[in-house]
Amino acid sequence: MRRKVFLLTLLVLCSGLCAQQFNGFVYSDFSGILGARVQPASIAGSPYKWDVSLVNGNAFITNNIANLEQNGETSSIIRNIDNKTKFLQANLGLGGLSAMISLPNHRAIGFQYRIRGHVSGNDISPDFISQVNRFTDFRFLNSMAENQQGDLAASLWRELSFTYAAVVSDDGFNRWKVGVTAKLINSYGSVFTRLRDLDYSINDIGLGLFTNFEMDYGYSANLDPFEQFDGNQELSGLPPRNKGSRALDFGVVFERRASRPSRKTSAGTRLEPDVDYEFRISASITDLGTMEFAQGEASTTITGLQPGLGQDINFDNLLSGVSSFRELTDSVSTFATTDGINGRYKITLPTALNLNYDYDFGNDWYVNANALVDITSLIPADYRLNYLHNVTITPRWEQSRRAVYAPIYVNQLGDVHLGAAARLGILTLGTHNLGSLFASKRESFGFFFSLNLNQLVANSKKPYCFGTTRGSGVTRTKRTPLYKRKKFLFF
Repeated sequence: MRRKVFLLTLLVLCSGLCAQQFNGFVYSDFSGILGARVQPASIAGSPYKWDVSLVNGNAFITNNIANLEQNGETSSIIRNIDNKTKFLQANLGLGGLSAMISLPNHRAIGFQYRIRGHVSGNDISPDFISQVNRFTDFRFLNSMAENQQGDLAASLWRELSFTYAAVVSDDGFNRWKVGVTAKLINSYGSVFTRLRDLDYSINDIGLGLFTNFEMDYGYSANLDPFEQFDGNQELSGLPPRNKGSRALDFGVVFERRASRPSRKTSAGTRLEPDVDYEFRISASITDLGTMEFAQGEASTTITGLQPGLGQDINFDNLLSGVSSFRELTDSVSTFATTDGINGRYKITLPTALNLNYDYDFGNDWYVNANALVDITSLIPADYRLNYLHNVTITPRWEQSRRAVYAPIYVNQLGDVHLGAAARLGILTLGTHNLGSLFASKRESFGFFFSLNLNQLVANSKKPYCFGTTRGSGVTRTKRTPLYKRKKFLFF
């Protein structure tokens, strides 16, 4: 039997999600076009003359609902039982060809193409999500749960974005940059659920006595033909896209130029650095926009219990045969009052305020601090895709062609991850949580990668009269003496 019940349980039981993407690496100037995802102004005055991402990907999941436990060659999902507010955070991104190019006067343009998936929830009560589909467990017998609540929204979409950035002020000591990204979005669909109130008790044989049940759940109309929702077609590949929408990112950066002397090579040649600031302060707002959908045919509101039918319900058996939204409604209708939901609804993109500080200690050592603040509550919409408030501290050692990153991530619910990443030539590879690679019980897992081709600004011109090297990542300021230069260049 396919695990559709598990999928529907995740969708309906109000799991809360937030996400990380390219954690630590994305805040660096050497992230190139990928850095524009969190700060559009970052590509102005970039160390790259051009940067092309051939392919990039990011996948991340973490939660405190359950852990994946490894027992020999088998693994099983074990749900946690405690009184903590529950969350499950995840995101997925796959980027195709993306590029940026530096223009004269410290300006830059860029574009990106990618597919993104995001799920987010808020205020998830712990009891029901721990007990559902196992009311007969002896730990839950003769127990009671009240005021169970939670929201969930999920969507998968295609995104094409265009970025323009410029240095608007530079007096040799202080530099200001601004940038904006315009996005064109086509969604492949969305699902949502809102548990407004659920009260119940479990008797000594595992039957539930419900005293109140109020809930909305549904999906976008383009998913109607598929059997997991309301149709008879199997969902394979991506569904048809919905009507397009638009979104914006914009940001500003202040940099204090470094006054350190240029380093010398063993040959006495001075090297001009690719990154020339002492510290950088920046702010940006990303994913400012919404997606609009028509309600699917099986979208449902539960307004309460039918008189006399809320007693002694075997909830485990009630869900055992459910494999679609339509079948879920049919099962719930046996004891609750249900009605269809019509019209249209809006879901926010994961709009966030990003505040960033980066300090250059010199000798290729840096530290970065980034605070992400969820601001989706300020945007009028029916449901939200959002991040949890979080802070990431990233010490790093970084040169033009190689780097090591060690991000430490903490979110508002106290979830802590120590990540690791490395960049060598065209390849960047990292994980959001280093400990999950070795743990026998995994509550989180994540990885990211990028293949980038680029050319540093310092390499775009050959400063020697007859120099051949272009791979140093720095400009050699020592010139060929006059008495050694040829009078004519071609013979």
